[in-house]
This record gives sequence, structure tokens and C-alpha cells, in this order.
Amino acid sequence: MTQSFSNFIVEEPKEQKYKLLILSHDDPLDPNETGPMIRKIAKRMGIECFLAEFSGSYMESDGDSKLVYSFPVEDTGRAELPTMKSDAKYDKPFKINPKDTLVMARGLGSTTKLGNRSWWVTINNLEHEGYTVINSTKCHDICGDKWFNQVVFQREDFNTPNTVLVRHAEGAVDAAEKLGNKFPMILKTSTGSRGVGVMWIESLKSLHSIVQLLYREDEYVDIILQEYIKTDYDVRVIVVAGQILGAMKRPVIGGDFRSNVSQGSEPEIHELTELEKEESIRAAKAVDGMIVGVDFIPAKNRDKDKPYLIEVNSTPGLMGIEAVLSKSAAKPLIKGKDRSITKEILKLYMNRDNWNLDK
Repeated sequence: MTQSFSNFIVEEPKEQKYKLLILSHDDPLDPNETGPMIRKIAKRMGIECFLAEFSGSYMESDGDSKLVYSFPVEDTGRAELPTMKSDAKYDKPFKINPKDTLVMARGLGSTTKLGNRSWWVTINNLEHEGYTVINSTKCHDICGDKWFNQVVFQREDFNTPNTVLVRHAEGAVDAAEKLGNKFPMILKTSTGSRGVGVMWIESLKSLHSIVQLLYREDEYVDIILQEYIKTDYDVRVIVVAGQILGAMKRPVIGGDFRSNVSQGSEPEIHELTELEKEESIRAAKAVDGMIVGVDFIPAKNRDKDKPYLIEVNSTPGLMGIEAVLSKSAAKPLIKGKDRSITKEILKLYMNRDNWNLDK
């Protein structure tokens, strides 16, 4: 009996191991804790992982592959950088190939600052050569700029606090008028992170003074002014490959208006409504995000009204939500004893369909 040729075709399994290259940067003022944690968990899972310190690292072509050279990076995230008294020492080169290597770019700075553009050029070139980079340069461009965030949100019809751009040093009055002169307001520099560059503005006088000061420090600074939405907490949702892996509530800190974990907020598990889930997934897609943190302020009627979308973070820290999941008695989104969200992220990318959601 003759068998059909199709019976002899064996489909390549979708779930398979891969190599992981993490490009990161050791900044004493903004320590990289998530990169070393990802490396540690990846190695436990049998995933070859290389954490590269972007400053001083370089790549060489090796046929269809590349060799990545980097200064050694400790488990604390600190890199062994050379000094005037010591020579540069590099780890054993790590071989990567577009077919089997996933690239993560984390904590490398803002794409809008000229001094940080070299990392953007590097990952853009890797994308051009066929590598899957998390997140894409498109995603970093949008998420690295709070005003760009807002432009995309408005274009895609998200519910957001009213937001205006302060266009020049004397533009504070005009910006405040567009928000109806309703104080307090929230002022943000476009490239701040971890709650830095976010200020509480109580009057037109203080607004004018702060704007003048910021422009005096940096004449090219982008400043946005935002409607203040009173709330007791905001929510961070981790969206990976179009799926929600976890969400945490971040209470507003006593005596402060910010709720960022890095500013001392004590987070807890947050159970999302269906509408909050839909808007979070939609926000990740709008910024071309493969692993993102979606931040929003919940509506008063959470089941019927859209949340106020604040921003999407293209390099979300995972330490806070890992800690919450490990001690929470609430119903988890992640099943089983091991509630590691990092492990779930790494498992998701064993399915090659998740490497490019556009395909």
C-alpha cells in the first residue's frame, strides 16, 4: 500500500530550548536586579544564558552566527569593569544565531538621549539580521518617551488622564490652561523612570518655577503636564506574548502621591476585571510589546469603565511581582507551587510561535 508523502513529513516541535542573550547595563543609581535573576532561573531550566554588560561589550561575526564578548557580570548585577590599574577581562565569548537565540535588552537607558543611542543601534541591527529582540526598537522608542506613550494611547482610543506637552520654557501657563487650571497637577519629564522626574504641582506659580528650573538644567528636556486622578493605588500588569502573567496593586505611599515599588510602595496581588485584562493586552499590542509592564489607575466602576492608562514600561522590573507572588495567599494567575513569573516567561518562549507574534 502506497503511503501519502505527507505522512513522512515530521513537523518541527514548537516547544524547544533556546539560547538567551541579555544585554544590560550596570548603573549604581539604577541597579539591574532583574537581569541576574533571569540568568539564574534560565540556567536552572537548562537554558544557555549570557548576561552581557553593554558598556565595553562587542560582537564579532562567526559565519552565520556572532560571538558576544562582555566583562563578567556578578549575581548582584555589578560588572567587573577595567580600571587604570587593571586590564579589561572578558568572559568566554557566547555564540548566538538568529535561529536559536532570543535577545533581551534591559536597563540600557532612554532611546531619546543621544549618549544612549548606541545600544538602540545595536539591537536595531540585530533585528535587521533576523534576531528576535525583546523588546523591539519600536517598543523601546514608544515606551522610553512618556509623551510618545500618550500620543499612541490617544491614537488607539485608550482612556488616559488629560495630558499636554509643555513646548517651551514659557509654555507652562498655556499648558495649565489646557487642563482647565485645575490644581493639583502631575508634571513629568518625558524620560524619567522608577518614579524619578514625576512631580506634584499645587499652583501656577510652582509650575512656572519648576518648568524654568528644568529648562535651565536641560534646554532640550521634554515636559508633560497631566491631570491628577485621585486614587489609593495603581496597578502594574505583566503582559508577555499577548498573555497576562500577573498583576499587582501598588498602594500610594503615605505622604506621597507616587505608588512605584522602587519608591517604597508595598505591593499586593490584584485580581483584574475582564475589561482591565482586555485593555492591558491591547496596550501591550499598541506599543509592540513582547514583555511589558502596563500601568493603570482603576476606574471607580471597574467592571464597566475603562481604567486610566498611565504608561507602558518596556523593561519592567520583576523583583516586586516575584516577591508578591511568593507570599500571596490570593488566587494566582500562575498555577502550581512554583509561582515564579520569570520561569513562566522563559517557558512561554520555548514555543517559537511566541518569538514573533506578527507571523
